[in-house]
Amino acid sequence: MKSLGRYEILLEIGRGAMGIVYLGSDAKIHRQVALKCLRPELFEASEETRKRFQQEILALGRLIHPNIVTIFDAGEDAATRTAYIVMEYVEGTSLGQLLKKGTPLSIDQVTRIGIDICRALDFAHSKGVIHRDIKPGNILLTSELGTIKVTDFGIARLDEGGQTQTDHLLGTPQYMSPEQCKGEKVDGRSDLFSVGALLYELLTRQKPFPGENVAAIMHQVLSKTPAPPATLSPDIPKPLSDLVMKALEKEPGQRFQSGAEMADALSSVSSHREPARPVGEERPTLALSGSQDEIPPTPAAQRRRWAWIPVAVAAAAILGWWSFKPRTEPTVAPTSETKTVAPVPMGKVDLTSTPTGAEISINGEPKGPTPLRLDLPAGSHELVAKMKGHHPLEATISVASGETVPLNLKLTEEESAP
Repeated sequence: MKSLGRYEILLEIGRGAMGIVYLGSDAKIHRQVALKCLRPELFEASEETRKRFQQEILALGRLIHPNIVTIFDAGEDAATRTAYIVMEYVEGTSLGQLLKKGTPLSIDQVTRIGIDICRALDFAHSKGVIHRDIKPGNILLTSELGTIKVTDFGIARLDEGGQTQTDHLLGTPQYMSPEQCKGEKVDGRSDLFSVGALLYELLTRQKPFPGENVAAIMHQVLSKTPAPPATLSPDIPKPLSDLVMKALEKEPGQRFQSGAEMADALSSVSSHREPARPVGEERPTLALSGSQDEIPPTPAAQRRRWAWIPVAVAAAAILGWWSFKPRTEPTVAPTSETKTVAPVPMGKVDLTSTPTGAEISINGEPKGPTPLRLDLPAGSHELVAKMKGHHPLEATISVASGETVPLNLKLTEEESAP
């Protein structure tokens, strides 16, 4: 098999129980993509498997977020009877691979990972999507920006208006919540239990619920309480240890009740501190905090106007979750004219667009297609988004110190000639 639809298959990059993942190329726009293909024999033999594959398409199609792998397309190849999903290709590694290699992670890095995962899940939960298989192998880290991406919603289920459902045992036992182990109906708090198990392992390099087989692991999940992380390593702050233990409570009502709540708690215990400012410098005011903003399309019938979009971004120049260390400047002997000069505050803007793939330029400089994460100096910047067959979108974004805020650009199609 050399192609699927208009997508050329380049090489196999992974496989699992349901199918194979290939690195592919979109011939139309010359973009690398990931092609997730359901094995034909499963597609034809099992209606349940077919439904689960369609479920993943529905789940991913609802989720446009900087920390979630983006779906571009889906289809079925008539010649080979192969169903496939076309997804964003993430060049990097997974947390599972980092754990296998023994790659050390600082407390700040683990905390940052947890915050990004919780924000991604909070967004998914707001769309009625429960992941159900949060584990290190399903958390990707991009090599270029160090961005966390949640992937593999293959066993996600949609909450369709609270309809009753009995779940099959799907997931990875070491990270499954007690209610998921028992096959009960789950909600977003089950995913947060899984995040707690993942953070426990990242901090301690031990699984909270070890066992030689599935039955032994599930017994641990259902009836045993793991040792608090702080008792296993003196380097783990007790507030962070307590937070992880709260996420691992057996009863959903005793855990964090939303991804946003858990992300806020992680932020509050983070050991990362804002850099000190010179005396007399005013503390910057946050323009926004934590919400996802959208730039609406510019109507074709109206004159273009600059939309003022206040965007809160990080004060420290943090590249993804990796710590940034400013260069050490040469020491200058103090004189009467020597002044303390503060470093230029930097921050991030996470850009997505509807449709995906809009070419972005900032202050006249091309930056590439969406989805895109940009590090920008604080201040105003002129943004232009262009896409073939759509009206250009122009906006002024105001970058201020604070948290990274996702920004979605909505482009309108050009009217076809009569």
